[in-house]
Amino acid sequence: MKEVVTVDRMRQIEKASDEAGIDYLRLMENAGSAAAAFIRKKADVRGRNCVIVAGKGNNGGDAFVVARKLFEHAGALSVILADGLPNTGQSKEMLNRLLQMGIEVLPFGMDQTLAEQKIAAADLIVDGIFGTGFHGEISVDLQPLFEQINHAVAAVFCLDVPSGVSAETGLAAKDAIQGDFTITFHCIKAGMLYYPARRCLGELHVVSIGVPDDLGEQILADGILVEEEDVFSALPKRRADSHKGCYGHLLSLCGSVRLPGAAILSAMGAMRVGAGLLTVASPASVLSSLSTRFPEAMTLPLETDDDGLIGVKNSYRVVETLKKASACLIGCGIGKKDSLSALLADMLQSASCPFVIDADGINNLSEDIEILHQAKGPVILTPHMGEMARLLGISTAELQQNRIELLKRFTKDFGVIVVLKDSVTTIFEPGGAFFVNQTGNAGLAKGGSGDLLAGMIAGFCAQSIPPLKSAVCAVYLHGLAADLCAARLSQYSMLPSDLLTDLAEIFAGRGL
Repeated sequence: MKEVVTVDRMRQIEKASDEAGIDYLRLMENAGSAAAAFIRKKADVRGRNCVIVAGKGNNGGDAFVVARKLFEHAGALSVILADGLPNTGQSKEMLNRLLQMGIEVLPFGMDQTLAEQKIAAADLIVDGIFGTGFHGEISVDLQPLFEQINHAVAAVFCLDVPSGVSAETGLAAKDAIQGDFTITFHCIKAGMLYYPARRCLGELHVVSIGVPDDLGEQILADGILVEEEDVFSALPKRRADSHKGCYGHLLSLCGSVRLPGAAILSAMGAMRVGAGLLTVASPASVLSSLSTRFPEAMTLPLETDDDGLIGVKNSYRVVETLKKASACLIGCGIGKKDSLSALLADMLQSASCPFVIDADGINNLSEDIEILHQAKGPVILTPHMGEMARLLGISTAELQQNRIELLKRFTKDFGVIVVLKDSVTTIFEPGGAFFVNQTGNAGLAKGGSGDLLAGMIAGFCAQSIPPLKSAVCAVYLHGLAADLCAARLSQYSMLPSDLLTDLAEIFAGRGL
């Protein structure tokens, strides 16, 4: 389990550490020393041309410490001041210590040609220009320096975060440093995990900076980077004396005359992750296709309106079936209409089982978001960025710039879990922690991938796995299956339905 923090949280941790007796200067010394030790593990610095590029803030102070430590191990050191002399007390002190050792220090603005020659001849470059407080764009004066670093043949090591990347939002400036390695201090910063920032990281490594252990009990991390063991430790083994009733009954209200495949894919996802019983409520034409493709599912034929969509007159039959369900999936391919919003409200008010609401379920919900306050059971929403932006009444760009705070507020206000689907998917619990997924690839950028995921989440919920764990496990496994599938079939050729084979292999490999 790897902890993730926001930039503000990291500032709180550093302040608390200072108050506990590990002052800011000591944290800087520890950070630079740990980074230098990591660099020496990756590269023999003896006699190698090492160029340290330092900014004027505390990230530059970290870089000055790295320079000293590499110099002590016989590195051929040059330090370039990217933006003039340091402007914080700690970084000034670290520069003074550096100068006392006789290390070459070059102001970039005074002799850009010499700095360019040093960078071109470098075997390794350490980027300590900007820290976690960066946002916006790189100044015109510094653009040539960034271009030179990005065009150098040297290995580039970034301190805490690649310069030009926002550690808060995940946005990256034009010409942001493209690192081969990023050495981040104490904890991963949340924004680094999202694109386009993620493309700049190279290999990401976390190093300790000596923050007292007991601070972890006082200042909790904001989020978790989900790892394999987090997932498989949450999935129970199936008992030898069990039967289908032990693994729940999922009701799936999905599909329409125009989108029958959404019902089929979500149904397959639910049962592939172990749901015991499944009833698909959908138009008769959809169920005919479903039974041919997937005979394991039970069916509840529903009447349609003139548009081929499920009508509100089906409410009584759906609600009666819902009473026997241990979880409910709503929305994949059902279309959008006022009558469907009414049906959704009836269902949420009629049962206390977990509800997973996806796709058109979310689109119908956006017409009257207050319906969520009427839900008797836990609710998991699975929007992509566009759907979530509509729920919030903002643009997708605004959501990208502040996803963590916006989702923490939304989940707290409505008491729901949100699986925010993006190139990096994040699961938010109501007003609390978030869980960042690291599996998956661009092969999932195809219609039907979300239907399969929604079915998987609901299938886990049906088995009485807690809703948050169901969401985290399903997202991770969905992405892991996609990674295996891409290796088998390529990102171009893989289909969402192909992932079912890879899911089976994952479970088999784990003895589940």
